[in-house]
Amino acid sequence: MIRMDYYVRRDRALEQEEFQAIWLQQHGKLWVKYGDALGLRRYTQVHDWPEHPLCENWRKSYGASGLAYDGMATVCWPSYKVLEDALATAEGAQAMAEILADEKTIIDTPNSILSFGIVHPVINPRHKIVASEESNVFRCVYFPEALPHLDRATVQRHWIAVHGGLSQEHCANSPHKRYLQVHAVEYPLAESLRAERGMTANPRHFGHAEAWSSPMEFQHAALNPRREEIFPLFLADIDAFCDNSRGYFLAGKEFHLVDDAVYATPLPQPGDL
Repeated sequence: MIRMDYYVRRDRALEQEEFQAIWLQQHGKLWVKYGDALGLRRYTQVHDWPEHPLCENWRKSYGASGLAYDGMATVCWPSYKVLEDALATAEGAQAMAEILADEKTIIDTPNSILSFGIVHPVINPRHKIVASEESNVFRCVYFPEALPHLDRATVQRHWIAVHGGLSQEHCANSPHKRYLQVHAVEYPLAESLRAERGMTANPRHFGHAEAWSSPMEFQHAALNPRREEIFPLFLADIDAFCDNSRGYFLAGKEFHLVDDAVYATPLPQPGDL
């Protein structure tokens, strides 16, 4: 599965609540409308709740003091080739043009980030976990940036091997019900999609982390007698490769506007990604 993640900052003419309503009810419907034309299988929005204690506590714990994002959109395809082929058609190109035009009415596109990524599950139970408005679950997203002396490949190897290893080793003590790493990858199409939005590639961007949890899970973890032993290990490792002064921690609710099965026959072949 290949996914495109869009770390969104709103047009400052809009208040956050107003932006999130338009983004969901107006812009999201365009992705639903053109889902078939673009070959997508899933489209999800995560809306930030920046004043929620869960969000505030994690930003403070991580020292994440970078500029805020108002949300994240994720679009999934079985392979990069499916998207590329869809955009090569007149219908697909027109669909993306209409989506882009609408984006520019509500999103500060030059100061947002668009990235393709591949998912590495670290803590991944069998049952589905959704941070719906009706549940007590939140979807938490950490947008880190690498320290300036480290290249992307080095950071990603360390992130999955060491930080992912720590998370697996101590999953019984984790407040997370589910934890994924999304490793950024570059495709030629990414450059053109960013150029259309006035974005430039950030050389310190290497991906983001996602976790599903709840205030109850965090409270339980805080009472764990091993917390003072384990949590500093995670913070020390994050400090080894992340510039937290440029990172942001988002926690909020998710909205699945398109949620179809990603894979069906014929399956993608080697080279299609």
